Amino acid sequence: MKTFVIPQRELPAAYEADVVVCGGGTAGVFAAISAAESGKRVLIVEQFGSLGGSATNGLVTPLMHSHIAGDPACSYISLRLREKLKLYGGVDGSGRAFDSTVLKLALEELCAEAGVQLLYHTFISDVLVENGVVKAVVAGNKSGTVVIAGDMFIDCTGDGDVSVLAGAQYAKGNPETGKNQPISLRYVVGGVDLTALGEFFKSELARTGVNHACSYTPPYSVYASVCGDGSTLSELFKKAIDAGDLTVEDHLYWQMFNIPGRNDCIAFNNPEFFDDTDGTDPDTLTKTQIAGKKAIYRQLAFYKKYMKGFENAYIADIAAMVGIRESRNIITEYVLSAEDLLARRKFDDAFCQSNYPVDIHGKTLDFASRGEPVDDGRPYYEIPYGSLVVKGFDNLLVAGRCLGAEFLAQSSLRIMPCCRSAGEAAGIAAALALEGKMPARDVDGRKVRKIMEDRGAVYAEV
Repeated sequence: MKTFVIPQRELPAAYEADVVVCGGGTAGVFAAISAAESGKRVLIVEQFGSLGGSATNGLVTPLMHSHIAGDPACSYISLRLREKLKLYGGVDGSGRAFDSTVLKLALEELCAEAGVQLLYHTFISDVLVENGVVKAVVAGNKSGTVVIAGDMFIDCTGDGDVSVLAGAQYAKGNPETGKNQPISLRYVVGGVDLTALGEFFKSELARTGVNHACSYTPPYSVYASVCGDGSTLSELFKKAIDAGDLTVEDHLYWQMFNIPGRNDCIAFNNPEFFDDTDGTDPDTLTKTQIAGKKAIYRQLAFYKKYMKGFENAYIADIAAMVGIRESRNIITEYVLSAEDLLARRKFDDAFCQSNYPVDIHGKTLDFASRGEPVDDGRPYYEIPYGSLVVKGFDNLLVAGRCLGAEFLAQSSLRIMPCCRSAGEAAGIAAALALEGKMPARDVDGRKVRKIMEDRGAVYAEV
């Protein structure tokens, strides 16, 4: 293997901010807005040309429900974003299903209103640290190598890239197998006659006698899912597999959702890949993009041949981002455990509440060794502030699916509502640390929660 010496260079800071948010995905946007609304100069550094991360560039829709009565958002920015989406017809009545393209615009408008500076098409490649203090991040873009300096840094890269580059410890994958969760490449199909598709669903319900994971509400609301046997459409998939029109993998995990405002489009949560699943390996990401497109067009041919309503269908969009459910989880001052979820543990400094189930694809789980669920009359667990504070660093926070959590716990809190809440809390905490001239670990998480509530965040009443 050839080796090379990269020459050292002295570079001025091309950008400076009080708070540098690394990654403009779900958590990153909420972190930036909450920090800016706390009076700080905030810069988002984002590798793509739009905000939203998995929700936009990954085409992940809809929002999952917290499984708490009333579905409290645990975020004041979420409520504001819903109203913004309504202006453009990009969200349904529940506030959960949304149009990913409209979301890009809505997030940019919210950032502009808060005074957040954006830096697109810039990829962070190194971190400069002195004695546990992050001084700057090094990134690359069309200008070359750039240095971005700040006083507080929030890692919202999804994979904990900044924390790892800084030298933080992390966990990765299922501790039993070492494997990460399956990965996906989502897509959108246009030109669909949703009325005809809905009638087809009804006919399949009648023909199979199986009424599971398949629904249609006129005029445009459709949903279907196949995860092996037991669904209304499972028999149809098996027929296509036997005929060579689908693979067995196509049958293991497949979902469709309608998109608000797009009355001839459907979003698909598939194909899913179960073998090479390391979302931090560029070769795996490349392979998934290539194999994913082939699978997507195979599935489109299946829809046209086996389902009504797809006669004039076409691929309208393929995600620019591979869908990563889990990769690295950074070691923080507090690491949320599976026992915390099962015990529905509460924390004085919690910023988020959720009762979303443990959700690990491609695996049947046995929790007997981890304890039994507890019924304390408050059916949810909470995430404490300590899970945002990167251990060993004074001015580095982490938010999103890579925050401090064990593998099983992460499979529940990786959903976008939790990531939104985590980002919002991290942004406020960064501002408090600067105002108090203290390390992030010394910020009072109870004060973070109170500020979120004062700004309009809603939590469960019980």
